Amino acid sequence: MEIAKPFKCFFLIACFCNTKIAFSQQNQLQRLVDSLRDDSEFEFLEQVVISNNKDLSKIKESTVGVSVIKPYLIQNRVTTNARTAFEQVPGLVVNDDQINIRNGSGWSYGAGSRVMVTLDEMPMLSGDVGSVPFSFLPVEIVDGVEVIKSAGSVLYGSSALNGVVNLSSEPISYRGKGKMNVLAGFYDIPDQYKYTQKRRSFYGINGQYTERIKQHSLGANWNQLNDDGYKYSGQDYRVRMGWRYGFQPNRLPQLRIKINGNIQKGESGNFLVWESAEQGYLNNDTVLGKNLLRRFNVDPSITWNGKKWQHKLQHRFFRVKNDIDSLASGGENQDNSSDFYYSELRSSRSFKSIKKPQNYLRFTGGIVTTYTLSQSPLFQGDHKAFNHAAYTQLKYKTKKWVIEGGARYEYFDLDGVVRSKPVIRAGLNRQLGSGTFARLSYGEGFRFPSMAELFTKTTSAGVSVLPNPNLQPEFSRNIELGVKQGIKTKNIQAYFDASLFYMNIDNLMEYTFGVYSSQTNPFGDAGFKSLNVSNAQISGFEIESAGQWKHKNKSLRWLAGYTYSLPVVTNPNDTIGFGSVLGNPYPITFASTRSNESNFMKYRNRHVVRGDVEFQIKDKVFFGVSYRYQSAFENIDVQFFDAIPGVEKQFKEGKNSGHIFDIRAGVPVNELLDLTIQIKNITNTIYMGRPADLSPPRSVHIQFTYDLDM
Repeated sequence: MEIAKPFKCFFLIACFCNTKIAFSQQNQLQRLVDSLRDDSEFEFLEQVVISNNKDLSKIKESTVGVSVIKPYLIQNRVTTNARTAFEQVPGLVVNDDQINIRNGSGWSYGAGSRVMVTLDEMPMLSGDVGSVPFSFLPVEIVDGVEVIKSAGSVLYGSSALNGVVNLSSEPISYRGKGKMNVLAGFYDIPDQYKYTQKRRSFYGINGQYTERIKQHSLGANWNQLNDDGYKYSGQDYRVRMGWRYGFQPNRLPQLRIKINGNIQKGESGNFLVWESAEQGYLNNDTVLGKNLLRRFNVDPSITWNGKKWQHKLQHRFFRVKNDIDSLASGGENQDNSSDFYYSELRSSRSFKSIKKPQNYLRFTGGIVTTYTLSQSPLFQGDHKAFNHAAYTQLKYKTKKWVIEGGARYEYFDLDGVVRSKPVIRAGLNRQLGSGTFARLSYGEGFRFPSMAELFTKTTSAGVSVLPNPNLQPEFSRNIELGVKQGIKTKNIQAYFDASLFYMNIDNLMEYTFGVYSSQTNPFGDAGFKSLNVSNAQISGFEIESAGQWKHKNKSLRWLAGYTYSLPVVTNPNDTIGFGSVLGNPYPITFASTRSNESNFMKYRNRHVVRGDVEFQIKDKVFFGVSYRYQSAFENIDVQFFDAIPGVEKQFKEGKNSGHIFDIRAGVPVNELLDLTIQIKNITNTIYMGRPADLSPPRSVHIQFTYDLDM
């Protein structure tokens, strides 16, 4: 199925509406942001972020490592999927649509996430699987991406054990503003991997239009893509529409009401295992799954910005429905659907010192409740989950110090099985000199198992996934020590950040291969099951720099970083489960399932390098280069060697990592129209990104941007 071609009338109306309205009431949030900025100092240290403590603060005052993706990196890199926006963040790796930060996660093919992804501070993970719906995230309205590189469980709850990625919507301005991107391109698959002579191509259109009319703010956004994919049966056809509505009465400017939402329809192909290392883009699975997806969310919220107290009541309803069309070719029923309800009431207030007005104590507290209803043959029936939590955080700031502390208590009920857990966090930030800030933080994280990890029972490409209803929650302790140094000269504004980090994880959940007995089959079923690894430790360091050089009408801006980490299992011989051979049990350990003799954790990268540089002339003429590298997995499940052809050869020959370069250039066609050309993976480097899967080949992207700012 190919999604119907764009809604031309809607786009034309949206892009050419140019009503101009004057407003007397200034947006309070914008005033607060402006008050936090201080352009006379180090500009890149004055960036305002919200994800660190669910409150506006400067990045220099953060007590944990935070990276920021600016809007130009989203627009100029021809972004049609949020994954593209995330992949340039130092220390962050996206593998098979799963995010891991500083090796806190490995690869488990769409079952749970240790990184919380939020849209405007509310979770955007599916309620049953706990996975990130990358194509559903509205990147066309995103004003920036903030990444917390430490446990965020105190404020964001379960799934924030390894960090938080927050996308912020672009504020609606006081005048009509529209943008539309029309793009097309193709994949250049190397001859030795070609499975068809037909060119695999893609095209799409996306954009938004916003306007404020008196007390009302209105926005519409759209995203349509027809992508053949570079793999056989790897198509991605989708269309998404979104809206934003806000109301701020003139007579009661403290009050703001919003109702935002998105709806998506699409079709995508499933690909798990290659035919062979030589035919890495050809699926060996005789069951060719086709996923017909439907997604919908609506987010009503009410904000009260009083003179002393600020309150925010926000809700999200998120529905996901996946119809997997694999039964016709002999596959199992893998359909799944879920409804996710989220509600949060948050209050905050600042208490200022009378003698020293620059000193203040900031209180933030809230209660959260979620409800998930899942209906899925993939998860062996219907399931219900309730989650209730209360949290609080204090921030004390003086001229030189920032001190933070917080706690959260979480209560989780899944099908009547109750688990609960308290966690705490604390952090210090000390200004040591002009533009020099040191930080130290301790944070606890936790994650409850997802329904997918507990109940999934299926087989695809000869690989079985088995349920484990006895999984226990993960718990982590995170420590970070860092220094951020601002750099300011006549032409340069930048920062350099260096940090040491350590994470200890109890009951780490990892998919492990074995032959597991069950009530229906005492002789055992072979496959992967999520088990609790006894204990794991991750330590390392990271360096990062971001900045801008400006001279007259020319500028050079960059974001780059290097992360080294050492993730190890501390007790590799501990029994983590029991398999079965002819009905006789045997112990399963990390040591018995690893592919080499080291204790290096499975599906982790020791080295991660990210870099992006862009040179710009006269605002709209630019040339940019992106670079990505993550070293090969040093350990995987040894059973992949026997079960899937080509994996052992590819693994032992070291063809599991690559240096990936992208280049891009943009020029204005006229006052309203810009042209961008991008070539991703320009050297056409192909490697095994994860077992039985090849990395993307070279691709060429052409984008026209119509920009109307009235």
